[in-house]
Amino acid sequence: MKKALIKLVPVLLCTAILSFISINPILADSDTTTSSFAAATTSADATTSSPATVSSKHAYIPAKTKIELALLNALDSKTAHTGDMLTLETLDNIQINGVTVIPSGTITTGKITKAVSAGAFGKGGKLEFSVTSIKTLSGIDVPLSCNASYVATKQIQSSNGIDAVGSAFQNLFSSGSNVQCAVGTGIEATVTTDTDLNVSITDLSNTMQTVKTNNINITIK
Repeated sequence: MKKALIKLVPVLLCTAILSFISINPILADSDTTTSSFAAATTSADATTSSPATVSSKHAYIPAKTKIELALLNALDSKTAHTGDMLTLETLDNIQINGVTVIPSGTITTGKITKAVSAGAFGKGGKLEFSVTSIKTLSGIDVPLSCNASYVATKQIQSSNGIDAVGSAFQNLFSSGSNVQCAVGTGIEATVTTDTDLNVSITDLSNTMQTVKTNNINITIK
């Protein structure tokens, strides 16, 4: 019986070694497949997250273009409210290769994001408003960044010694000044991203001219 067992030991060892060798390639293939899948997933994610770009054949308004705007309605921190709308117009013609795409006088709107009236202790009023976009002649929305902030000077008297007590007492019952922005107050807006005009550079002039001449004509005799 012992002799039979001794003879079986080498056979069992060989069988175990062959089984181990045959399993390893399968594991290696499995790891390779998993790695390939991960790489494919990463590649797909990268494609999905890549930003859209302006067509190389199209005219566009470059990011960081400065656009000068002017208020068309007066603002006062005493009467203004957060959320109120305001109207502005462009002061200059915005041109691409000599073709006007946003003419002077183009109207856009903004919104008051914060309005604080003047208060006690000489606290000055405050106004903040933003403009987020403007349209070209062809109706393309151009994204803008414009966050204007106006703060009135605090009317707090400064003095030394005993007079400081009197000044503080006086400021307790006095209000600061309110912010007042007159019609025509100029502010600067910035184009936030390259904006595709969806027209080729060669067709830009004809496209914008067609839009410009599409007006209501009234003839008086």
